[in-house]
Amino acid sequence: MDRVEVMRPRSYRLPLPPHKVASRQAHRVLEWALRDWRVEGEPADNIRVVLSELVTNALSHSLDVFRLGLVLRPDAIVVEVWDGADGMPYVGLPDGLAVNGRGMFLVDALSKEWGVRPEAEGGKTVWAKVPR
Repeated sequence: MDRVEVMRPRSYRLPLPPHKVASRQAHRVLEWALRDWRVEGEPADNIRVVLSELVTNALSHSLDVFRLGLVLRPDAIVVEVWDGADGMPYVGLPDGLAVNGRGMFLVDALSKEWGVRPEAEGGKTVWAKVPR
């Protein structure tokens, strides 16, 4: 009998509302993707942190719906977050007592690489490649 291999989705994309519930929705989709792609352990933990930080930035700086993308690659998972805000993320060294300011520092530390892509329809996509 021939073995039939099921094709797994290589990406997940969805719009999210500019509301704190969006973070829970983004994490739920990430958990589905990680389970589907069989990604566990430290790589999964790193992706969770990166997604949290990118979604938090979008929620903090955009007043409109934003979009989440998760893309499976052979050596990495790419997390993409589009928002309509003009501000550009940067890696700063946070004050040791500060509550905020560590987001992009964590993204930079846990990603193979990250960047910002301006979009033709306006806004930008912040992306990060997290090693599998």
